[in-house]
Order: sequence, then C-alpha cells, then structure tokens
Amino acid sequence: MADLDAKCAHTCKGLCKALEIASMNERTAILHYAELRDSCTYPEVKTMLNDLIIEKKKAIELLEKTKELVRGKFGVLDQIRDGYELE
Repeated sequence: MADLDAKCAHTCKGLCKALEIASMNERTAILHYAELRDSCTYPEVKTMLNDLIIEKKKAIELLEKTKELVRGKFGVLDQIRDGYELE
C-alpha cells in the first residue's frame, strides 16, 4: 500500500495527493492481480482476476479524469486571482 498520509490542506495547486495515492494503489492492485492470474491454472479464477484488472483500469481512468477536472478548476481560480491582481 502507498503512503496513506493524504491529509488534504486544500492547497494542492492542481495536484491532489489523495487522487495520486488512489491511482498508485489501483496500479499496484493491477500488477498484483495480473501476477496471480498468470500463476493460476483455474479458468474461472483467471477470468475473475482479469475482470478485476479491467475494473481497476476503469477506476484509474476515472481518477485521471477527476485529476484533470481539479487541475482545470485550479487554473480557473488562478486566472480569477490574476485578474484581481492586475487592478
């Protein structure tokens, strides 16, 4: 498991530590499931582990989309703040 020290101080500046940790955990799970799947000879178990891998990949896609959304929001906030600083 990754470092779970993800206390949010709302000062991420476009990089959310919680999302980074969650993404890293999903990637680690994929590697673990793939290792188990590759060493397993029972077809139903291999299929189930493969399904889990697919679900983890979907979770990573959601995390990546959310990270982009957070970055975008920080970008808008920076633009608003910069607009006030010019005055």
